Amino acid sequence: MKYSIITEGMGCPHCIKRVTKAMEGVGAEIHRVELNDISVSTDKAPEVLRAAIEALGFKVKSVTAEPAGRA
Repeated sequence: MKYSIITEGMGCPHCIKRVTKAMEGVGAEIHRVELNDISVSTDKAPEVLRAAIEALGFKVKSVTAEPAGRA
């Protein structure tokens, strides 16, 4: 499943690196990690993604499944 994740609090390139590492750590395939805008594919539940990001101190505003076929 591909997910779009909107966060608050990511303000620098270091934040992007930390979130990227956290997503890889839970086995997600990274499509995009930008400031407060993340897209990943994984077979994990959305709660796993949320928990990994919030463990870094960032707020997750939404985790939304992206429609199939969306780039």
